[in-house]
Amino acid sequence: MNKATVTAIVGSCAASFVGVSPSTAQESNLFSNVSLAAGGFVSVAPVYEGSNKYRVSAFPIAYPTFGDGNGERSRLTFRGIDDVRYAAFRKGSFDLGPVVGYNFGRKESLSTDLNGLGDVDGGVVAGAFAAYTVDGFSVDAAVSKQFTGLDDSGFLARFGAGYETAVTDSLTLSLYTGTTYASDDYMDNMFGVSSAQNAESGLSVFNAGAGFKNIDVKAAASYQASEQLNLRANVGYSKLIGDAADSPISVTNDQFSGGLGFIYQF
Repeated sequence: MNKATVTAIVGSCAASFVGVSPSTAQESNLFSNVSLAAGGFVSVAPVYEGSNKYRVSAFPIAYPTFGDGNGERSRLTFRGIDDVRYAAFRKGSFDLGPVVGYNFGRKESLSTDLNGLGDVDGGVVAGAFAAYTVDGFSVDAAVSKQFTGLDDSGFLARFGAGYETAVTDSLTLSLYTGTTYASDDYMDNMFGVSSAQNAESGLSVFNAGAGFKNIDVKAAASYQASEQLNLRANVGYSKLIGDAADSPISVTNDQFSGGLGFIYQF
């Protein structure tokens, strides 16, 4: 995957700060109410999952939006760079569709805590999701797998629930909580320490098995400053659990994130 393609994916997925957009359910044509949104974001997050070091990133974004006012919720939902969802099938409150994204893996150069562990290659992610939304409440589940970069990347299964409410005509608040189940291969790649890695890094040999790896909660605010301009902010907390928490690679089990940005609707 070339740099331009990766940049485009990052730009689109940066809209994860947009959060969930559940509202009154209506059926619609697949590509009804398509428009363009663009803006920019600044985010802060751990340099890798389990790190106690953080980095700040800033980037522009541009992406299509599907569904607008008139009580219709968006067909496009961003959960993260590796978890972008599109409701290809919609029946009332029920959505079903593909998951796409990109996993950037983990570079040893990101932190001295990773010395001797080597790189974990990134790649294209794909899968499927289902969601049910009614009266501002939503529940969802998704399964995804990295298909390039690693032969044994494993898979992730995500489960979550959220609520969104309009506090005023301009201000909307949302809350989302979820958990992620990771397969043996995924856990071994991201949290396991082999004998060879032990010799290079000094970290204890650790066999990370399949299981739930984290519980997270995210809060977001959206302020409609004008008909076209929307301001966004979010904060998140993730708690590593199970073998992810016990791994010697994890310096801390408390993972924080946040972001500020704006979206202009054309």
